[in-house]
Amino acid sequence: MAAGLFLALAIAVLAWIFYSSATNSADSGESGILLLPFAMPWITIMPRSWLGLTTGLGAIGLNALILYLVFGGLRFSK
Repeated sequence: MAAGLFLALAIAVLAWIFYSSATNSADSGESGILLLPFAMPWITIMPRSWLGLTTGLGAIGLNALILYLVFGGLRFSK
């Protein structure tokens, strides 16, 4: 549930970035800063080649996987 919510929010932010850049000609990509909290801390720690795809999407996927494993493990530990 937590990983799904995390991914849903990241996809919503990504959709907003695409919408903003398509409708606002003055937007030169600075709205992409909204994805930064979803990708931290991996975009600063790991080399780009380890994360695959683009660095940000790989980091978001890694964070979602960690959330899935942690909260899934907590569910089965009872």
